[in-house]
Amino acid sequence: MVVLVGCASLAIDVGMWRYQQRLAQTAADSAAVAGATELAYTSSLASITTSAQTDAATNGFTSGSGGATVTVNSPPKSGGYAGNTQAVEVIVTKSVPVHFAALFGQGSTTVRARAVGLLTSANRPCIYALDTDSQAITENNATMTLPKCGIISNGGLLFNQGTIDAASIGYAGSTKTVNNTVFTSAAPKASVPAADPCPLVSGCAYLKANPPTSGSCATQTTFNSSSTMTIPPGIYCSELIIEGGGSVVFSPGVFTLQQGMVTNGSPPSISGSGVTFYVQGGNIIIDGQPSINLSAPSSGNEAGVLVYQPASNTNQFIINAQSGSSSGGWAGMIYVPGATLILDGQMSTWMMVVADDITINGTASISDSNSTFPNFAHAVLAE
Repeated sequence: MVVLVGCASLAIDVGMWRYQQRLAQTAADSAAVAGATELAYTSSLASITTSAQTDAATNGFTSGSGGATVTVNSPPKSGGYAGNTQAVEVIVTKSVPVHFAALFGQGSTTVRARAVGLLTSANRPCIYALDTDSQAITENNATMTLPKCGIISNGGLLFNQGTIDAASIGYAGSTKTVNNTVFTSAAPKASVPAADPCPLVSGCAYLKANPPTSGSCATQTTFNSSSTMTIPPGIYCSELIIEGGGSVVFSPGVFTLQQGMVTNGSPPSISGSGVTFYVQGGNIIIDGQPSINLSAPSSGNEAGVLVYQPASNTNQFIINAQSGSSSGGWAGMIYVPGATLILDGQMSTWMMVVADDITINGTASISDSNSTFPNFAHAVLAE
């Protein structure tokens, strides 16, 4: 009986050790991802360490307290990512007291857990619906070809008779409705809510912190021609109106639209390289199915951002257009976090869409041929 009681007592201690080790692993995993996320903003080891240790503390392991130590290495000092400047290693240790094992001369034991977080642009989400309502993403008979990136809804999903090829499809809401939809890769799965990715895209973070300052209003706000119309950057205090059947070329720069923009005619094409539309108010409505070849700046303050609409502007963003050549389309981030994006057309290239709600209708299609996005990365658990 004494032997049996002793074995049972030791089993209780071992179970407690394994439980504490599992808690330590959870803290290490979370802290490693937090540290890798910090890499998107700074390479300072002090900042990365603070971020990782703060996260570990929220999971019950405060470095230097209660026998716990949280060590942060950036880059990692061991494992498959040793020396990788885009990775963060976190090692959590804690001295755990024993109870029955003390009868055999053991006063405590140490649990240890290790994890590595990696900053990467691979398999990133490229469609974000931030609203938490029951149907944040609605798709009706559309084609979505996103084999190297994913779809995330903070609310519910409705897929209706489309064809979806995405690396991942997640929804944080309680509603998922699928009607005769073909999923050629990932199928919808319950997920945790996604954070707004704006802080991780340098151009978006810059525009959020530095909205365009006031200045002189552009003298011409209506462009009407049957030939090519070249539109210069500037501050458009009235609605920017494009009419006629001529092609539209936006010159490089920032277009501050205080009352939005609308195409009333049927321009055969709309193009522009190195352009950013900052939509302070009003709608952007592109109609008439023009061929679109717009690209955001690849460097500079607004890098990667094609459309930025502050969350305070809740006016819809409506696209009824066709993409241009296979290398063109909407090459950049479309960021309208407070608005509904309605797509009756095509979007392509290295785009990223962030909206409150997203509706994709009819023959609309979205494609993304690239796995990376300029100046954007997200943290994942690598080890």
